[in-house]
Amino acid sequence: MKFGRVAAVFAAVVLGMLGVMAPQASAADAWHWQSQWDSGYLDYNPTNGVHTRPWNGGPYQLWEYKRYSDGTYRFMNVATKLCLDNSEYGVRAFGCNDGAWQRWDMNDWGNGNWELVSMWDHRCLDNSTYGIRTVGCNGLSYQLWK
Repeated sequence: MKFGRVAAVFAAVVLGMLGVMAPQASAADAWHWQSQWDSGYLDYNPTNGVHTRPWNGGPYQLWEYKRYSDGTYRFMNVATKLCLDNSEYGVRAFGCNDGAWQRWDMNDWGNGNWELVSMWDHRCLDNSTYGIRTVGCNGLSYQLWK
């Protein structure tokens, strides 16, 4: 009987260690978004906010995703753990939640390009000389992302 309890304790310790050492999401689980307008990559850092810049492979240009049962997505910046957010304050990175401000629908154009549509205002993520914002969807390069 004592052997059974020792084996059970050993098994609990091993399983506990496996839980502690469970793999975390990695950059391989993250996406990057390249603007078709300026070829820059969607980037966020506290100094410049949400913007695009040339590819540098850093964590500020990588976005982990959460897919909801309705087919929408939430994108969390790998470096800051803040989520791509669209609200009356504009497009920004903000503490993650499950609200419409952080849910995005992805419309596939079938040629490797995607529109990212905010579920808050049903407008598309747009990159232009005005910066990153949402405007009415129009299919132009300002709103297409690879």
